[in-house]
Amino acid sequence: MSNVLNVVKSRNAKSDFKILVVLAFCFVALSFFAIGFMYAHAPEIGILVKLLAIMGTVNIAMVFYVIKKYNAISNT
Repeated sequence: MSNVLNVVKSRNAKSDFKILVVLAFCFVALSFFAIGFMYAHAPEIGILVKLLAIMGTVNIAMVFYVIKKYNAISNT
């Protein structure tokens, strides 16, 4: 019975990882769209630099989180 539970947990973790990758990709695409939209209408460059720094930090953190999840899945 323990083997069955391990297989179910492994499949669940893999499906969660797939959903995480899709959502991360969507978030990154939306953030690039938002930055492009702000760049087109930005009254001053200071706002754009702050926006790039914030969104870049969030995107980098998300990439590290996805890599961490991948390593956890690949070790099982």
